[in-house]
Amino acid sequence: MKKILFGLFAALLLMTSCASSRSAYKLSGEWNVVNLCGQAIAPSGETPFLGFDLNQNVLYGFTGCNRLTGSLDASDLLKGKADFGPLACTRMYCADDKFEQPFLEALGKVEGAAFSEDKLLLKDNKGNTLITLKKR
Repeated sequence: MKKILFGLFAALLLMTSCASSRSAYKLSGEWNVVNLCGQAIAPSGETPFLGFDLNQNVLYGFTGCNRLTGSLDASDLLKGKADFGPLACTRMYCADDKFEQPFLEALGKVEGAAFSEDKLLLKDNKGNTLITLKKR
């Protein structure tokens, strides 16, 4: 009986470990912004994206004009909590950029995250989706 219980416990532990590894693998990498505060965006070289480096616990990306970087608590993000900490951003001037300001404002309001099919949804404290990302 002890062997059976131990075997069940080991199998359960292995399945839990594999599930979190799959989630981390799913999150890791670069994601195009496909919707920003209700506005659909067709990804291009001039549209925002976010990247998640889970080995370094770093968030990086592009605002549509400037590069950004910051810290990331990947385990919290995988649990649905988002706190990107202070973000650093280059300060180039882009006269006709239409994404940077709304993108940075939305990132500042993000407190939650959820996966929906092949998308990552970044949400505010009321559960409203602010940014929808699709993996590159």
